[in-house]
Amino acid sequence: MKPAPAPIPPRLSTPAQVASAFRGLRWRLAANGLRLLLTGSRLRLAMIAVCSAIFWAGLFFLFFGGFQFLKSFIPNLSGEFVEYIFSMFFLSLLIMLIFSSGIILYTGMFHSREAAYLLTTPAGPDRIFAYKFFEAIAYSSWAFLLLGSPMMVSFGIVEDASWKFYAIFPVFFLAFVLIPGSLGAIGAMLVAGFLPRRQKTVIGVAVALAVLALAGFGLRIWRTPGEALTSEWLDGLLARLEFSRHPLWPSRWMSSGLVASVRGDWSTGLFYLGVILAHAGLAYLLAAVVARDLYRLGYGRVQGGRSSRRRFGWYGLDAAFHRVFFFLPQPIRLLILKDLRTFRRDPAQWSQFLIFFGLLAFYFVNIRRLSYDVQKPYWRNLISFLNLSVTALILSTFTSRFIFPLLSLEGRNFWVLGLLPLKRESILWGKFAFSSGISLVSTEILVVLSDLMLRMGPAMMLLHMGMVAILCFGLSGISVGLGARLPNLKEDDPSKIAAGFGGTLNLLVSLVFICAIVTALAVPCHLYYAGQDNPEFAGVPLSEGQFRFWLTVAILVSLVIGVVGTVLPLRIGIKAFQRMEF
Repeated sequence: MKPAPAPIPPRLSTPAQVASAFRGLRWRLAANGLRLLLTGSRLRLAMIAVCSAIFWAGLFFLFFGGFQFLKSFIPNLSGEFVEYIFSMFFLSLLIMLIFSSGIILYTGMFHSREAAYLLTTPAGPDRIFAYKFFEAIAYSSWAFLLLGSPMMVSFGIVEDASWKFYAIFPVFFLAFVLIPGSLGAIGAMLVAGFLPRRQKTVIGVAVALAVLALAGFGLRIWRTPGEALTSEWLDGLLARLEFSRHPLWPSRWMSSGLVASVRGDWSTGLFYLGVILAHAGLAYLLAAVVARDLYRLGYGRVQGGRSSRRRFGWYGLDAAFHRVFFFLPQPIRLLILKDLRTFRRDPAQWSQFLIFFGLLAFYFVNIRRLSYDVQKPYWRNLISFLNLSVTALILSTFTSRFIFPLLSLEGRNFWVLGLLPLKRESILWGKFAFSSGISLVSTEILVVLSDLMLRMGPAMMLLHMGMVAILCFGLSGISVGLGARLPNLKEDDPSKIAAGFGGTLNLLVSLVFICAIVTALAVPCHLYYAGQDNPEFAGVPLSEGQFRFWLTVAILVSLVIGVVGTVLPLRIGIKAFQRMEF
């Protein structure tokens, strides 16, 4: 019996048929992904739902408390002050979305196997661009929507907005993300078309300019006259934020439109929504025209320039690395050096790393401008632990996004690791050393900076530094161990690996580990300093002797948790890696 003939694909002879085929492909992929999610592991689905709900609720209560505080301090909350805050918020997001969407789209359009296949079809380059563009927008802006929705809901509740506001602000958000996404796409295609061998230099210069602009803005905030939250300070702060409300900035259109909508001024709100929609459509049209003219040319130049590009002179840095870490075995040093080279050659990794930790450093530098350092010891201790928790949460995001997929990214070359002349556990120890080394350097600097700005004592600084070291080793061990236990060798996109079941489980375990370490050390400090700020209750929560005893117990407990959280996942990963067939 002859097998049934394969179905003949439809002919793509007109632009309408091409567009219909890509729409069908997009919807089919979305439906398959949703079906796999619903019919897959219930544990995975439950973890995603619970973690998302907890994250959303935490942001909602944080924003709700902030808006209530501002309303009690400034009665006319929906006036000029909130417009300045929203303008600065959306301007910062505009810049970050330009970077993230441009990097994701550059990778998807010029370095993916799917793009190479699509360019062999009769589809035009503008249609291929549209397909990849909306995929990149979804990956780059989902966090913005998750962050912005609780802020808008809490703002509407505090301002007693009507139901129409909650229905229209998602339209504002969806229209807004098209503008930075289109600008990032234009930048990616111009770099590929005219600077195919200098893409990393371009990204490095752009990140350097962004850091300089951030430093300049921080200096302006630092020089704001007056004490924090006084009338003189607020007037000076608004004057320094005036640049974010330029009439031509999309951030101004967003802030004015949202504030007008929450007031019930729908004529003004809909006017600004129309302005955003018109500019979003214009930006996308320009990006599609650039893709039509430059995509195939840029793709050819990027692929042709891979083998002939000049190598940058990092050999001196590599030699210095070997001399500094002489105490490690040479195979492990070579593996760490390979991961370091991969990290610095991938702009998607180091650019996001610099952006996240740069924003956190910017906040720590401005702690004294917020007068946190002159608060009572109780509040300074509380703020220091909150800063440390935020640093640990960002670190867990970094390890889940970049460290967990390390072994999976070996992909089809994974069998090479099994042929190396060294024990398999050395490979995992090398990746653990790479992760913990980067984590220690970055987080220790941030925590010391935070404690210096808060004028914490030497004993508390040492406690926080030790706590950060435990967190770095534990989070690195969890990410490396679970990455070896739950690899995904069929996927070459690290963002999709991190968003899978293994990455979700890794993030959840990391959050539990952070909560255990921070809670163990924060509780005795909190109870002790609560008594210090209230002399009539001094010694009731914890006396000095009790504080020393319970702090010693907490340190021992955190050390035990840290050792277990570091060694146990690594042992699980090593056993799974040793049993793995190549």
